[in-house]
Amino acid sequence: MPETAPVPPPGTGKESATAGSRPQGRVALVTGVAGQDGMYVSRLLLSRGWTVVGTIRPGTRSVERMRPYLDGVTLVEHDQRDVEGFERLLEAHRPDSVYNLAGFSAVQASWQAATEVLLTNSVAVVDMLEAIVRLGERTGSMPRFLQASSAEMYGPATTGPLTEAVAHDPRTPYAVSKSAAHYAVNAYRDRHEVFGCGMIMFNHESPFRGRQFIAGKVARLAAEVSRGMPSRMTLGALDVERDWLSAADVAAGLVAALDHDAPGDYILATGHGHTLRDMLTVAFAAVGRDDALDHVDLEPTLWSAIQAARLVGDPSHARETLGWRPTVDFEQLVTGMVEVELERLASGVEESAHYLRPDGAR
Repeated sequence: MPETAPVPPPGTGKESATAGSRPQGRVALVTGVAGQDGMYVSRLLLSRGWTVVGTIRPGTRSVERMRPYLDGVTLVEHDQRDVEGFERLLEAHRPDSVYNLAGFSAVQASWQAATEVLLTNSVAVVDMLEAIVRLGERTGSMPRFLQASSAEMYGPATTGPLTEAVAHDPRTPYAVSKSAAHYAVNAYRDRHEVFGCGMIMFNHESPFRGRQFIAGKVARLAAEVSRGMPSRMTLGALDVERDWLSAADVAAGLVAALDHDAPGDYILATGHGHTLRDMLTVAFAAVGRDDALDHVDLEPTLWSAIQAARLVGDPSHARETLGWRPTVDFEQLVTGMVEVELERLASGVEESAHYLRPDGAR
């Protein structure tokens, strides 16, 4: 089980670790470690001998769900908006790298919490960058910084495979917040020479993402229907096209970016689009069925014109500069997710390290 280092409520001025008591070897601070990206990045770094300190939101329940996958990670509670708490983390652990993977991630729900989204996803990032610059002024050394950006920044009117140079046209509070944070990293890289990377991630999935996201719902639907359960799901549209890739592949790209000898922005994508119809077809084929649409209700009001009908990325820059490329294709990804849902239903165990596979397909 991971060591849990309890941290008092933000703003108390107290820290569980002793300043200057830095472990030997390289140290990574991973915010949002209880998410799929944080989990995969942490496991990859641990396998390479890094010490990993991972932050979790105070009071979050997701850490219990993800605990089987976080063995070896030092967990600390941290509110993403607490800049003084972040400075204490920097001082206590002196990380070589900071992976900022925490934040508000529900695109449509961001309309119901717009101020919170902007404070968490944008203002907090500027505060983190300021803290890193101040650390550099005090110590002469700054950790490398990675910001999790999103393809949603490009907006609804996208054409062709998108590159890092395409201008943003954000149309939701979530997209606005991600775009602002992305450009902030660029600004601090230019002004203060922060080694900052903005990683523009297209839709990436695993069996360990929150069940509120569509790919997990599709995988669970196929598994339940195969077991004779009267399950259904509601979608706003079937032909929405996204560039889906494996979260394990994304994690490899994130680590490669901070390992590189120069900072930069990178798109992590496959270059190929698939629709929700495709996902349903593959998921049901994984359980030997071809009746996916019989278990789907369409509700057009769930679809919004400010959502892009198609988001596909061009990963050429990451491939040519970092040597990164996806290893798991769309069919492997969806099939692997369905296989885990079948195991969960058969065993009654929702989370287990047994569900991880070395090849990253799930």
